[in-house]
Amino acid sequence: MIRFDAVSKNYPNGTTAVDELSLELAEGGITVLVGPSGCGKTTTLRMINRMVEPTAGTVSLRGQDIRDVHAPELRRGIGYVIQHAGLFPHRTILDNIATVPLLLGWSKKKARARAAELLELVGLPAEMATRYPNQLSGGQQQRVGVARALGADPPVLLMDEPFSAVDPIVRAELQAEFIRLQKELHKTIVFVTHDIDEAIKLGDNIAVFRTGGKLAQFDTPERLLAHPADDFVAGFVGQDRGIRRLSFVKAGEVPLREGPVLTTTTAVAQARATDEPWILVVDDARRPLGWVEAAAIPQGGTLADATLTPLGHTFSLVGDSARAALDAALLSPSRLAVGVDVDGAVIGVVDAYELSAVIAVAKAEAAAGTTDGGDA
Repeated sequence: MIRFDAVSKNYPNGTTAVDELSLELAEGGITVLVGPSGCGKTTTLRMINRMVEPTAGTVSLRGQDIRDVHAPELRRGIGYVIQHAGLFPHRTILDNIATVPLLLGWSKKKARARAAELLELVGLPAEMATRYPNQLSGGQQQRVGVARALGADPPVLLMDEPFSAVDPIVRAELQAEFIRLQKELHKTIVFVTHDIDEAIKLGDNIAVFRTGGKLAQFDTPERLLAHPADDFVAGFVGQDRGIRRLSFVKAGEVPLREGPVLTTTTAVAQARATDEPWILVVDDARRPLGWVEAAAIPQGGTLADATLTPLGHTFSLVGDSARAALDAALLSPSRLAVGVDVDGAVIGVVDAYELSAVIAVAKAEAAAGTTDGGDA
């Protein structure tokens, strides 16, 4: 557990970076610090490992004032990941990961064995061990940065905007990998970001800071969306917080209907009998192949003879949210979202109008203060 008691950081020029912060971060969970530039979130993070010393107040780790621990010793027990990975360019990937174990006095053999394990843990192939940082992509370097931070298996991990320097696709992959790792490792993680969507996706709890280093609100992502403490928080979270709350509605609770779903062997006459402008073509296992515009179906034959329009993307009833379903509907050429099971077989379809009922419930709950978005 990490605890801030009336912690402030003031600079000689009169700037207040953090103003009387009192906050308790749960052990084994992810706490995300978020807010506009200059609000003190990175300063707060760096006070945990004494890279920044507070002007007033106390920061404690598992009940011990961190000032009672020699700073280098404290830092060796806390993993730290920064925006650009910060790898040593002259060291191989394996030796980069082994840095902290070697500093702690591990033998080179033991440290490198641990580094090889971590390389696999973060999803990188073993052959990358002998490469150098400039031979890796940005996303791969960030994975190495996470692996290095985990080198000595620290209980606490500090992450300062670790995914913001990569492109959106890689960022999504890193976020998914991060969630997977945390389910396995259960570290106490403090994560800084300026992206509210990233905060909602990753955080067990979110601390929203306002300019001047004041804590505006500390809550779970769902409660933050449902009950913004004031206009500043509501504005920072965004006007579409009702839609964001769909992230907490399970896709399995979205109302689906059979819809215009036909196999490739279906006769054209039978396809036209559906009286639908678009028909979803599936294989014999009901896996979706694409959409066919009914008006463009040629005379005679089956749907296998028709020209398929790309599907867009589906959403899974296991693991996805209602927000994923809405996204799928909006991007689909037919404006129908396709819901599939774990095997990729079509269960049913839903359109944006039908999803609007779910959105309305989410918005109503946000207005009324209901927190159980999963029952929407």
